[in-house]
Order: sequence, then structure tokens, then C-alpha cells
Amino acid sequence: MHTKKHLSFEALCDTMRKRIGDIEDYREIGKVEHCLHDVCMSGFAMMYFQDPSLLEFQQRLEDRARSNNLKTLFGVKTIPKDSQMRDVIDKLDSEKLKPIFNDFVENLRRGKQLDRFLFMKEHYLVSIDGSEYFGSDKIKCPGCLTKESKSGKIHYTHQILQSVIILEKAVEL
Repeated sequence: MHTKKHLSFEALCDTMRKRIGDIEDYREIGKVEHCLHDVCMSGFAMMYFQDPSLLEFQQRLEDRARSNNLKTLFGVKTIPKDSQMRDVIDKLDSEKLKPIFNDFVENLRRGKQLDRFLFMKEHYLVSIDGSEYFGSDKIKCPGCLTKESKSGKIHYTHQILQSVIILEKAVEL
């Protein structure tokens, strides 16, 4: 099956680069080591490659192949450390990233990729699930949720409510 150009990985990256370029960097000029584009695209790359440490992944890749996928695939010039990336992205208003999602969903709709998920002619059928993606008894931030055990110990977490369009065909394992 041929992937439509506006639904390709390259089109998604182009949309992300454009939309991230539209976001005003909240950080103080002169104190910025990595531009907002490099931080956000590195975060996307880390999720894409599903590696716990982006910097270690890139170092392994460069040691073996003498090339860097972050530069070629994602247009990243400087690679932030995981902690730097989290610090910048955590403070970025997520509403400013919403247009990326809206653009890609619109491309899916335009390409008729969502038609088979239409429900009652104008709604999409999705599954939702809550998930914890961070938890610690020691590390916390102002956005953390807290759980107190019966013994009084506090556990700090971050959670997300995710929606997913489920394909109709099961994948054989």
C-alpha cells in the first residue's frame, strides 16, 4: 500500500518543524543552549526510537555508523541531555503544541484514513485509557499528583488519559 505524501513521516516532521517554529521561546535570550526546535524534535525522536536515553542512543549510533539520525531525520543541530529536554518541555505550554496534532488529524481525515472509524456519521470511535508514565517516592515537581499510602508515605506521579483509534484487524503474534 502506498503512503500518501501528506501522511508520510517526512510530512509529520515538516509540520512539527513549522509549528514549533511558530512558538515563541519563553526562555531568556543568551541563556539558551539548545533552541526550542532541537529540544522538541529531540523529544519526538526519543519517543520515536523508544530509547530511554536519547543522548546515549545517538552516541551509540555515531560510534557504529558515523552518522546521526537526529540530524538527518529530525533536523536537530544540537542534542540536549535528557534532563535539559525535560526541563524545557515541562515548562512549555502544551496548548502551543496542539496545532501539530490538529494538522495531522486533518491530514488523516483529508486522506480518508479515518472514514472506517466514523460512528453515527460524524464522530470517531476511540478507546481511552489512563496510564502512569512517571512515579517516584523522592522526585517531585509542582505538577505531580500524590498518593499517600496507609503508612503515610507519599508517592509522586504523572498520569495521562490517552485516546486511541483501534484498528479493526488483530495482529498475530
